[in-house]
Amino acid sequence: WQLKRLPRIDRDILRMAVAEISFLGIPDRVAINEAVELAKRYSDEEGHRFINGVLRRANELIKTQALTQ
Repeated sequence: WQLKRLPRIDRDILRMAVAEISFLGIPDRVAINEAVELAKRYSDEEGHRFINGVLRRANELIKTQALTQ
């Protein structure tokens, strides 16, 4: 699987949400919800579901990594 296969808007939404969670201190639920809302508006029909799943998993990894450091 390659990142370039994703539509550009989906990649940008994912990057933005991960940065908000990781570096800006925005609550994870808020960042994920806003990303999903953006995807509903600008992505294709299934994009918001994909983005929701990826961000939930990424958030788990971010939290796990933060706990181990």
